[in-house]
Amino acid sequence: MRKALLIGMVGCLLGLGSVASAAEVHVGYVDLQRVKDTDEWKRFEEIFKADVSKSQLEVEQRKNELENAARQYGQQKPMLSENAQREKERELQKQRLEFQLWAQERQRDLETKRDEMSQEIWSRVNEAVEKVAREKRLTLVVDYNPNPSTVTVNFEKGLVYVDPKTDITEEVLKLFNEMSGGQ
Repeated sequence: MRKALLIGMVGCLLGLGSVASAAEVHVGYVDLQRVKDTDEWKRFEEIFKADVSKSQLEVEQRKNELENAARQYGQQKPMLSENAQREKERELQKQRLEFQLWAQERQRDLETKRDEMSQEIWSRVNEAVEKVAREKRLTLVVDYNPNPSTVTVNFEKGLVYVDPKTDITEEVLKLFNEMSGGQ
């Protein structure tokens, strides 16, 4: 789908260029995977890992509390009446369900926070790409990794070769770092 869209966009731009001979198409590329090498991305990962660790500790603590309550009940069970046993089992079951719901909510909260934080970074990256593209008067900027781990990656994107002179990655990362208060 992305390949077809990209090919269609490039085709339209090239077609428009031939129709209006005065209009030229200027293309650049940026390797967006390199954003993950920036200090800002590393700070994001550190913050998120700390949040995950804190959450895991809280979950483990509540899980241990629940297991301790179940062990205590197991020890007290022979001394309890049948009604008291049923009541305690209902209470333990309710606590287990509440724990599961709470743990799922914690997981959703972490995912939401990760999404919000990464969206904030990608928004600033997009802003940097737009600014560099305007300064260089580029008509189109594509995401391209000149050194993919497999050739298939670039074929899937519909790009087989891109002139290295059209690479604006360094300029985008420099501007992004400036916008992020880094380097």
